[in-house]
Amino acid sequence: MLFARPRRAGQAVLAAAGLTALQLWLGSIALRLPGANGDSTLQLRMALAAAWAALAAASLHSGMNGWEAAGGPRVRRAERAQLLAAGAVALGLAVGTETIASGPASAAAVGRALLIWWGIAVLSGRVFGRQQCWILPIVTIFPLTYLGWSPSGTVYWWNWPWADLWSSACWALAAGSLTAGAAAWWLTPWRLRALTRRRYTS
Repeated sequence: MLFARPRRAGQAVLAAAGLTALQLWLGSIALRLPGANGDSTLQLRMALAAAWAALAAASLHSGMNGWEAAGGPRVRRAERAQLLAAGAVALGLAVGTETIASGPASAAAVGRALLIWWGIAVLSGRVFGRQQCWILPIVTIFPLTYLGWSPSGTVYWWNWPWADLWSSACWALAAGSLTAGAAAWWLTPWRLRALTRRRYTS
């Protein structure tokens, strides 16, 4: 209870409700964006996947971050449970809402995008601070929409919002992104200092 109290769960619930409503009623809206080889359209549901990921990762932010950074194993276990629970809830709500709105295939594509952006969001929180989990997910949208196609119009393998649902490269990218996010969560400042000291003393 003490761990959850400074995390503004009420605001997270309101944000999740808003994202659910947007995805349910407006997810099919196409956002027209410029591209290097012609304009592209990004459906709002894919942009919302990035928002879901950032919301889940930002659940680790607390008004007591400074104190918790020095916390022991119990705090770290609570953080891990919080992050996994928030990610599971975001994934369940996004996929469930998309299944209702557009069907299983679209839901799987949104789920894959959310997993990739979730790993990126956790990494962003480590680099810029937990309130800034949205920075790297937003930054990735530019190369995806502007540089994601070859001159012949073929979707590049890493362009996950447009890649085929069965693209093994994009599912591997999801696994890699989650691994990077897990590593970013594990590599706390004090662990980084310990690893640096070990490197220079060995």
